Order: sequence, then C-alpha cells, then structure tokens
Amino acid sequence: MPHVAFLNRVYPPASGATGALLSELAPALVERGWRVTVVTGPAEGAPASEVTDRGVHVERVSGLSFARGNRIWRTLSYGSLFPALFARTLQLPSPDVIVTKTDPPMLKVLGPLLGRLTGAQVVHWAQDLYPEVAEGVGVIPEGGLLAKGLRRLSTRALQGHDHVVTVGRYMRDRLVTDRGLASSAVSTIPNWPPSVVAPVAHEENPFQVEHDLEDRFVIMYSGNMGLAHPFGVVLDAAATLQDTVPEACFLFVGEGPRKGPLKREVRRRGLSNVRFLPFQPREQLDRSLSAADLHLVTMQEELSGLVVPSKLYGALGVGRPVLFLGPEDSEAARMVEAHDCGSVHPSPSGRALAKTIQDWHRVPTRWAGACERARRAVDDARAEATRRFDNLLWAVLEGEAPQVSVPERRRSRQPA
Repeated sequence: MPHVAFLNRVYPPASGATGALLSELAPALVERGWRVTVVTGPAEGAPASEVTDRGVHVERVSGLSFARGNRIWRTLSYGSLFPALFARTLQLPSPDVIVTKTDPPMLKVLGPLLGRLTGAQVVHWAQDLYPEVAEGVGVIPEGGLLAKGLRRLSTRALQGHDHVVTVGRYMRDRLVTDRGLASSAVSTIPNWPPSVVAPVAHEENPFQVEHDLEDRFVIMYSGNMGLAHPFGVVLDAAATLQDTVPEACFLFVGEGPRKGPLKREVRRRGLSNVRFLPFQPREQLDRSLSAADLHLVTMQEELSGLVVPSKLYGALGVGRPVLFLGPEDSEAARMVEAHDCGSVHPSPSGRALAKTIQDWHRVPTRWAGACERARRAVDDARAEATRRFDNLLWAVLEGEAPQVSVPERRRSRQPA
C-alpha cells in the first residue's frame, strides 16, 4: 500500500480552510487504496496521534498557540511549527510521497529536504503564492529585500519538488511565467465546496426564521474578514440601498482582523441594513449559506493569480449567484463568467454595485436560472478533484509526467 504524507498547520478539529479541504481529500484517498498520514499542528482536545474513523493517520505536533490578530505572535507560532513538523515527518514509516501545503507560509521549504532524507517523492499543493500575497496585502514591503529573499527561497523550494499543484490556471501561469517553473512540472486541480454544503430552499430554511431574514433580500459575505478583502464599496452600496430597497440586508458572517473596523464604520454611517454574525458551525453551513440571495466574494487587484477565494465554492455549492468584486483576470471571475452564475465587477463604485443588486432583486427568473447554473458549476467537483489527485500521486510515484485531465488511471496499478 503506497503511503502519502500531507503537511499542514491545521486539520480538524482545528479550524481553517486548508485543513477542511485536506480533511475531505485524505479519507477519499484512503478509499482509493492509499495509506494517508497528516502531520499537523495542535488541536484543542485532540490526541497527539490517532487514526480517524475513516482511516486517516493524524500526527499532531506541539507549537505556540495561534493568534490571528497579533502579527508578531502569529509569525512566531508559524515558526515554531517548522522544526516540529519536520522532525515528526522524519519519524513516519517510509512515506512514498510527501505533500507540503501553504499553511504556514513557506512550508514548501521543507519539501525538498524531506525528500532527500526520506527518499520520498515531494509535491507542493499551492493554495496561494507566497511572498506575493504578503506583498499584495501590505504585510511586507513590496519589492523589498525581505520579499526578494523570500521569493528566491520560495522559487528554489518549488523547483526542488517533483511536482506542484495549483488551485487555478492563472496561478499556474504565474508559476511558469514569473517563477520559471517548467510547464510540465505544474498542474491545476481546482478546489471544491465543503461536502456538508447543499442548497436549502428559503421556505425550508430554519436559519432564516432564527435570524429574522424571511422577508429580506440577503447579500451575504461569509468567511474571514481579512486584509485581502476590500469592503468600502460594499458599505457604499448598503448606504445607497438603505432607503431605496429597504428589504435589502447585507449580512457579514465570520470573523477576522477587519471585522472590528467594519462594525465601527457601520455604526458611524448609521447603516441599519448591515448585520454581523459569527462563524457558523460546519454542520450548519448549508443553512447559513443558503440563507443568502446573493453572495459577495471580494479580492484585491494585486492578488490576481495568487489566490482563489474559498468562499466562492461554498456559494456555488448552495446554488447562489455570486457578486465578484475583483480583477477580471482571476480564476474567480473566469468561473463566474464561464458559468453565467453571477456578476463580475473589476473596480465598482458603491452606486454601480447597488444597481447590480437591484437588478438581481427585480428579476426573479434571472436569479432562479443563475442559482441552477451555480450549482451545476461545481457538480461532482470533489469527486473529480479526488480522482485527479489519485492520478497525480500515482504518476509522481512512478516517475511519470502527471496528466490530471485524462480518464481514470488503470486500476491495475492500485496496490494489493
């Protein structure tokens, strides 16, 4: 039985988008004949070592507690995990393939060294590109000495992997064009909606009753309110619609460093049509996400080709149109336009966004059609991603050039 080991900072019950994706891929690979080990950081109440009920081996290492709001402490907590993840991976029983992820940033630097010491093939699964993301959101100076040094280190680490998987084609293009990776060394496997997500009709949704949303037209932002997400134009649209479309409700669901400033700005402007809720439990995601009529997905221009907002997949998974506020040359914009399941605004004003929302509100037939197309856009996405990862891992293990878009690999290669 071939053995694949994934390295990532979080894995359930610890929260985080990268861990949530991995928690769905890992057991699916177990079902396809792989021994899967996840080497990850601590999780409150979880054992240091366990085999889950779906057959995934989980090894948790110690590290400093994670504090999202304190940048210095966050950096220290990231740094404390590197030696622990490295040492624990070296103790694993003969991994055939080691997959590094992007949490914490620069985790990829461990891949080539682990490969040399263990003899395993190494793959990097890129959810974002670092340090470009840090430059784009202003965490480190753009083009400065630190950014240049991290980019050189990152590029060398990427080139030291046997293969790199990106979550979008624009990200793949940036690795080939900007980082000089061979096109044959980089594949694209898109992300997918959480398995717990499915459409819930408004009239059957208890979440709407609980939060007094039955008669509202809900424009929802659900996810981390972080540095990479511009919100000023959204509040401008809310101000425009407060009197003209009184049933419109802008609902922010989640946490993040921008939540406090957002709430203060809402109070300053006296916006009665903007509300906030905390992150919702995973088992309630289908109901909370389905309570929206439109989902807001935002991204800064500087991050085009560097990230694909995970909230896009949750919105499509519940069959709701997406208002994407971000660059046209991005994976999210391409997906919304290709499937005609929303609207793309590269640089909207509050008034323009308000008009778009009004248009969606006034034409229920257009909204209903977009809901259906949104859901179809991600039908079988998780199963397809699993199949592609299985193909890719087998190809890397056998020294072949991965071809993740081909039909099912011959199962004669599956181990006994």
